[in-house]
Amino acid sequence: MRFWKRWRRQVDPGLFLVMAIALAAIWPFIGRASLPLGTDAELHVFRLAELSHLVRSGELYPRWAPDFYHGFGYPIFNYYAPLSYYAALPVELLPGLNAVAGVKAVFVLGTLLGGLGVYGFVRDNWGRWGGLAAASLFLYAPYIQYIDPQARGVLAESFSFGVMAMALWFLDKVRRGHGRFTWSAAVGWVTAVILSHNLMALLFFGMLSAWAVWLVVAEKPGRTTALRLFSALGLGLGLAAFFWLPVILERNAVNLNTLIGDGGNYDFRTHFLTWRELLSVSRRLDWGAAEPAFSFNLGVAQWAFGGAALALLAAGRVGRRPHLLFFALSLAVLLFLMLPASAWVWQAVPFLPFFQFPWRLLGATAILLAILSGAGFEAVVGEGRRGAWAAAAAVILPILLGLPLTQPAPWDDFGPANLWQMSQIEQKGYWLGTTSTADYVPVTVEMTPGRQPSVVAPLETWGALDRVNWATVPPEAVVTTENITPLHVRYTVDSPLDFRLRLFLLDFPGWQVKVNGRMIETELGTPEGFIVIPLTAGQHVVDVDFRDTPARQLAWGVTAVSLLAALLLARRWWGKGSVSLSYEPIKTDGPIWAAVLGVTALFVFGLNPSGVLHLSSTGNEAVAAETAVFADFGRQIALIGYTANGTVLQPGDDLSLAFYWKAQAKIDINYSVFVHILRPDGSLIPPQSDKLNPGDFPTRRWTLDKYVTDEYLLSLPPDFPPGRYTVAVGFWVLTEGWRLPLLDENGMQIGDRYELFDLVVEP
Repeated sequence: MRFWKRWRRQVDPGLFLVMAIALAAIWPFIGRASLPLGTDAELHVFRLAELSHLVRSGELYPRWAPDFYHGFGYPIFNYYAPLSYYAALPVELLPGLNAVAGVKAVFVLGTLLGGLGVYGFVRDNWGRWGGLAAASLFLYAPYIQYIDPQARGVLAESFSFGVMAMALWFLDKVRRGHGRFTWSAAVGWVTAVILSHNLMALLFFGMLSAWAVWLVVAEKPGRTTALRLFSALGLGLGLAAFFWLPVILERNAVNLNTLIGDGGNYDFRTHFLTWRELLSVSRRLDWGAAEPAFSFNLGVAQWAFGGAALALLAAGRVGRRPHLLFFALSLAVLLFLMLPASAWVWQAVPFLPFFQFPWRLLGATAILLAILSGAGFEAVVGEGRRGAWAAAAAVILPILLGLPLTQPAPWDDFGPANLWQMSQIEQKGYWLGTTSTADYVPVTVEMTPGRQPSVVAPLETWGALDRVNWATVPPEAVVTTENITPLHVRYTVDSPLDFRLRLFLLDFPGWQVKVNGRMIETELGTPEGFIVIPLTAGQHVVDVDFRDTPARQLAWGVTAVSLLAALLLARRWWGKGSVSLSYEPIKTDGPIWAAVLGVTALFVFGLNPSGVLHLSSTGNEAVAAETAVFADFGRQIALIGYTANGTVLQPGDDLSLAFYWKAQAKIDINYSVFVHILRPDGSLIPPQSDKLNPGDFPTRRWTLDKYVTDEYLLSLPPDFPPGRYTVAVGFWVLTEGWRLPLLDENGMQIGDRYELFDLVVEP
């Protein structure tokens, strides 16, 4: 009984309320099997499956994925942040579960961590009601709730937001005088920030460091507090050195140029947002769409509460105003970086283009808006039952506005989450090495090697890969293979002739070859970049082993020194001045519990099964289209609708178009789309658009039951001549130059483009 009373005093019941608030947000992951297909979630599943295979074989921290890239190997684990996979690994290792379950668990965990971290930080600084409101606003921010985890399926980035919120909360606890255990936890969460996602680590570690500097300058908390904060940040960075230091020191060993592009999908210039989209309302998702349309928006409740908080901050009506000012200024910076006006900044700062998508900053923006909103809300509500009712309304509003995003289209069965399935997907050309742009391919690979069925065939039966190029082995030679671990293979060779043992294994720093116990220099098989081992006549034992390079050994050394320093400081320095908070049960939180549980029950048992939260386009219908049409292109693809932002524009305006395509038969060719503006005589006048994959979705992958949304933005030059023009669209084959014919209802060709409407350009 005494333990129960003590536990109730030490644990804030608001933490459990936050988890209840999160239930509708995480429901798609806990209420459904599988995962969203056609997203990056598939890549993360197979990376986890490979990591599990390696760990089970004794490779606890592999930097090389031996089964990827047609079995030639791939250094993905040397360059990609590992935390989300290791967080998922315990679930994957459980009997009866697999990599899909592990990935789903981390999506859920990251969401919960984010809500708890935001709540704890705002509660400690401004109060419980504000903390609960902030948690709800964060959890139901569109980017956090749907875009990142479901529409994009990016496990590591989604998880990083929860880790960032926890790191901020625990660093703030350090600032407030908590003891060594809190300080140690803060060091751990800072480490986790760096290990969670490559790009978000840069942003979030920079934000945490700037926040610490801001507090020291603005609030002058004292030398000891400053040392605690900066030591936690510095040691967190040092503990994560085993990952980030090799990334930096060995960055020239792989191809990174494909991570950015000029005019392509990874060009930041093509992904800026407008204020109209940022402030828009979340749409209902259409289950009839191959990729349901959504908006990269802040969330109505989020920007409304955040805007009110900024007004209160300007009026000096919020507590800890200098502290909150940091988050307001950070919010302004991030919003600016998502707008086209910031293009010059992206061009001037060397690392920014690697973020690829300015809208990627929406995740960090959601954290900042939630903190500002919570502080502002706490400033205007009172204590007691009146404050509880106001808090209930503030908590419920984001949930209600976020309900349209709680019902994504059904997810198909993922299928086998094993390495053979991954290899089959590689054979179809969707990706190589679980990347789609050839990033992280060793620079020694001058030409993509052709798939060797004999290499990957053992994956079907969970066998070890056979990487010997048998076609180059002399008939008189005998080569036997012993697979010691997936990253250590021993070949016993007996040959009467000198020859070169050629392996279907990509060369990369870390591969060491010993012949009869002596290290040798290998040769490079060009243009594929394979390892070639020169051997003399006779009997040899050849060991091919993947080991740490000097850069990786240095990184492990930095991590070890940082760990030792952290342990010494936690034991000898930070044990003093411990602060323990007691939390009495919230006696006035009944309205919040009632509201949250009521809305959640209504969603789970009423709105969710009813289907009112989503659209259901069927046949040749696209509900989202403003204009319904049917234009038949070669009995292959039909235009079933389009949307335009206007038919009367002025020079310098943008013409925004959205097309809705529907496959009419199985498509065996990847068609490209052209959008033209035509003069009255039919000649072409710039601007125009030619897109390789309509809707960023190759036509060969289109299904017959879903339509594809395809968006375009044509900017009229300032000197565009006024007049009447025709906007036309059509399909063509890039490699051969011919167009799909436009057919009438009788199947007769009537042209090779569909004329949408007349565009009037006024002076």
